[in-house]
Amino acid sequence: MKKFLSLVVIALLAISAFAQEPKKETVIVELFTRTGVVSNYVAEGVRNGVLQNFIEKGRFNIVDAATNAQLQAMNANRVETAEEVNASNVLSAETNDVYKSLGANFLIKGHVTNWSKSYVKEALTDNYTYRIEINFTLTAYRISDGSVVGTKALSLTGNNREDWEIAEQKAIGSAHFSATSFVDEFFPFATSIEQIEEVTKGKKPAAKTLYILGGTEMGVAKGQLFVVKQVKQIGSRTTQVEIGKLKAVEAMDGITKCTVTKGGAEINDVFNSQGKEALVVISAGEAFLSGLFN
Repeated sequence: MKKFLSLVVIALLAISAFAQEPKKETVIVELFTRTGVVSNYVAEGVRNGVLQNFIEKGRFNIVDAATNAQLQAMNANRVETAEEVNASNVLSAETNDVYKSLGANFLIKGHVTNWSKSYVKEALTDNYTYRIEINFTLTAYRISDGSVVGTKALSLTGNNREDWEIAEQKAIGSAHFSATSFVDEFFPFATSIEQIEEVTKGKKPAAKTLYILGGTEMGVAKGQLFVVKQVKQIGSRTTQVEIGKLKAVEAMDGITKCTVTKGGAEINDVFNSQGKEALVVISAGEAFLSGLFN
């Protein structure tokens, strides 16, 4: 009996943790390092694209290391080039004190590893084109303990038949879009269902429209997609199982109206039988981008 009660308590604590109201995380985007084959302006251009992606998401408080006075002073004597970047040469007692004083929870570090130029034949024509390829890695660190939240290797490509510098500009410019997968994978927007508005009639009522917590202040916009997961306790483990999908139709301050595109019956059943705390809503990109790959 005691063991059963303990598991119930663990489950309730886990569910309440998942169902917390969304809040903006403070994220520092540090200066990027580069290997010797990469020019400084290339590293800066890639960083600017990544930074802009974080800013446009709207769900972060961003601290830009290139403009923040404290970080500028700290970075004044740091080297720009490095063959390898890891926690040991990114985080230290000194840097952590500065990062924490800024109220930051996470640190984004980029390392541009390669730049190459080639003149290649296009696949579908007899024309030749300049091709620039840039490779870089993005890593997110949790400042409180120095742990790695996630890391991803990314590749940028730009082509132009006339001028390799234009190809280079295209490659650097694509960093903004390329960073989307990193941000969405390691910093998803997580929230909860506040209210089910409309339910279909029948033997098994299904949620048709509903409201989730978080709106324009968190960067949510019309057309954004979400998955709905049920929090389950299996033995001593707490897990999440996807049961439905949503699409935002109206984003307001503090709340967003969504249509249920999949799993309406399951969502309605769990919401009414176990409470909204048993459901977690997680961002899953935008309708346009999703359609490109489905």
